[in-house]
This record gives sequence, C-alpha cells and structure tokens, in this order.
Amino acid sequence: MSLIPDLRTAKKIGFIVPSSNVAVEAITTAILASLNVNIIPIFTRIRVLTVGTDATSRSQFSPDVFTSAAQLLTDAECSAILWDGTSGMFMGHDLEADRALAKAMSDAAGGIPCSTTTLATVAALEHLSIRDVSIAVPYTPELTEKVNQFFSGEEFKVHAAVRMDKTPAPNREIAKCTEDEMETVIRKAAVPEAKAILVTCTNWPATGLVQRLEDDLDLTIVDSIGVTLWEGLRMIGYNGKGEDLRQWGRLFTSLAQ
Repeated sequence: MSLIPDLRTAKKIGFIVPSSNVAVEAITTAILASLNVNIIPIFTRIRVLTVGTDATSRSQFSPDVFTSAAQLLTDAECSAILWDGTSGMFMGHDLEADRALAKAMSDAAGGIPCSTTTLATVAALEHLSIRDVSIAVPYTPELTEKVNQFFSGEEFKVHAAVRMDKTPAPNREIAKCTEDEMETVIRKAAVPEAKAILVTCTNWPATGLVQRLEDDLDLTIVDSIGVTLWEGLRMIGYNGKGEDLRQWGRLFTSLAQ
C-alpha cells in the first residue's frame, strides 16, 4: 500500500484536540500509518491551556466549544468525530454528561457519530469484560482523586491511583515526560487486584510502552490516546481482520477477534 492514502476513497476520523496537546496527532498518525488501511485522521483544536477544576479551566470545556469544533470537522466529511481529551473523567460529572456531550456534537454535525475519550475508555473496559482497574496519571493529587471518583462512581473497582511525584505544568509540558518517568508510574499501578491499568491523559505519550509493559506485567493497559483511536476505528466499521495489531497492545488486538 502506498505511504500516501488515496484521498479519493479514504475514510476519515475526526479528532478534537486540546490546543496545548502535542502527543495526539503524532501518535494517532503513527498507529494509522502502521496499518494496511486507507483511513486518515483529521484534527481540529480547541483552546485548552490548563487542566484543572477551577472556573477558568472548566470554562475551556463548555459544550458550545465542542459543537463548533465538530461542525468544522464535518467540512472534511469525517465519518466519526471524537473529543480526544479526558475532561469527562476529572470535571466531577458522571458518564451521562459525556453521553450528552457526544449527542450534542452529533446533532451539531448533522448526525455524524460522535464520542469522547471517556466514553471510549468505558467502552473498552466493557468490551474486555474488565471491572477491576488501577489508574496511572501525570495529574495533581486533586485531579487524580477526581479520576478515581469517576471510575468508582461508574461501578469499577479502583485498586490503585498512582500519579507522578511532580505534575508537569503547564499542560504542554506533560508530553515531555520521558519513557522512564511514565513507565515508573505505570509499574507502580500494577497491583495484584487490577486486571487493567488506565493511563488517563491524552497528552501523556505512553502508547508506545503498552505492548512491552502488558507482556511484562501480564495486565491490559488502556491508554487514552490509543483507546480514542480504537473507538474511532470501531465507529467507522474497521475490524482489524488480517492485520498484526500486537505492537499496539491487547485492546487493538481485540479488534480482530
């Protein structure tokens, strides 16, 4: 297959990305380039400079911001649109809020199917029949606890919530974490009771570590960048048949099962 997609027939998945995120586009594009498929990512951005629950941070995630972004992606004739961010996990809402957001985006986009990283993460855990999890994040103690409360509130058993000793700031600095720094946090989250580790930040580039750490730890790892693309692929009907998806971990491998 040509390195350049056939733009006449390519299926397109649209992603709404935080403006200070520097990980999503590179990793999403790399995964798609590794597949023998004519699928391309289309990106648009919304202004996100801080990650928190204060009034300024919360204002970045108002529904009208997402609906406007979704409308922009319809101009490129995307077949599915996803918010590639984890705000639904730390804003203090339940899963229904993200369902409502996805519906509002879809309505604004003329009925195009829409989802979010939060919805994708829960869908992945249900797909894999996993309820016992741990969490690995680069967040502050407050945000880490919010993520813990979100999954506990959705009736998952959270056995550990591990964070970096020092949270990188501002948000764009999170993407500059080294593989060793990310691996240290993920390994600390590998407690015996957990069946999956949730790496819940789309600016934390842990996707490339997933397969090796899954093999080492014998645990499923669901990282936010990977799971958002995984859900997008499912939304456009990609089933992974004939592909070797092992390099991207168990979740991607499950597409072909």
